[in-house]
Amino acid sequence: MEDALAKMRLGMYAQFREGSAWHDLKETARSITEHRIDTRLATLVSDDTHPHTLIEQGHLDHIVRRAIEEGINPITAIQMVTLNVAECFGMSRDVGSVAPGKLADILLLSDLTQLQVEQVLINGQLVAKQGQVLTSGPEFLYPSFARQSVHLPAELMALDFAIPTSAAQVTSVIARAMQIIEAKVGTISKQVVLPVVEGFVQNDLSQDIAKAAVIERHHGTGTIGLGFVQGFCLEGGAVASTVAHDSHNLLIVGTNDEDMALAGNKLAEVGGGMVVVRGGEILALLPLPIAGLMSDRPLTEVATSVGELDKAWKALGCNLVSPFMTMALLALAVLPELRLTNRGLVDTVNFQFVDLIVAERYGQTKV
Repeated sequence: MEDALAKMRLGMYAQFREGSAWHDLKETARSITEHRIDTRLATLVSDDTHPHTLIEQGHLDHIVRRAIEEGINPITAIQMVTLNVAECFGMSRDVGSVAPGKLADILLLSDLTQLQVEQVLINGQLVAKQGQVLTSGPEFLYPSFARQSVHLPAELMALDFAIPTSAAQVTSVIARAMQIIEAKVGTISKQVVLPVVEGFVQNDLSQDIAKAAVIERHHGTGTIGLGFVQGFCLEGGAVASTVAHDSHNLLIVGTNDEDMALAGNKLAEVGGGMVVVRGGEILALLPLPIAGLMSDRPLTEVATSVGELDKAWKALGCNLVSPFMTMALLALAVLPELRLTNRGLVDTVNFQFVDLIVAERYGQTKV
């Protein structure tokens, strides 16, 4: 609330977010419902929405309904996805309101508070009625470079994920780890004690600590950043994704190096996407062949694949809401407090790269 209120009072646009994983509207809406402030700088956004959310709840219509549920006046909520947005992006000359000289993009509603959309007109033409699309878009052929966006210099090997110590005598290390927070975009920077076996640092499932890797996948440079993450509750296997904001490199989280290599190689093979593996087997796969970010398959088909991914996450022990969404932000090096990039760990509070290993220990150590 305080952040949204401060932005609007400073003349900035505030985007009230409600997505599949990020449910911030309950808090941000209070900046309007509890304060007498002009709402023309308030907008509603989704920011990451799963296919099943689109099918079962809707997109912006769902978010408008949520805003109304939080006490925002229905007319104000509708303004927050129409007129306010058009003015924010400098498009109000053509869209955003029903007025002479503007494009006739109109929704006809049968219920204002439930936002039941009966008909949709785009530029004056009826394109949807009672939830059914009446037109079809032109076929688009994506260029080959868009379908060939995962470039690795060589096949990934388990050794690529090994984290060596400076000496064979090291028995444990103090390492930095990213602790995720369910349904939140932030991480907590922690220091944890991890065991060392034959000169290599190990993850520790007893502390819910898995290994993470970010591999540059656009130019085949092969640069790789390694780290640790806590909070996914993985009991085995590995997961990988080429949806890794904002650089969208190849992001892998796993409990063993072999499965991590398999997950990364599988995504390179299919041109990107999301995959869950365990014990050398593929449990679920969602190919995203267009830039490693998008699918050209029907929404219902993609929704089914996403559902299989969710089941596979649970099979690994993870019961988080939208875990792939949370995982995708591990590489976003602008959010507090600690993030992982292909160039290494970034302390995003102090804006500097930091070492993964803080200290090495010799001999027996009580944890």
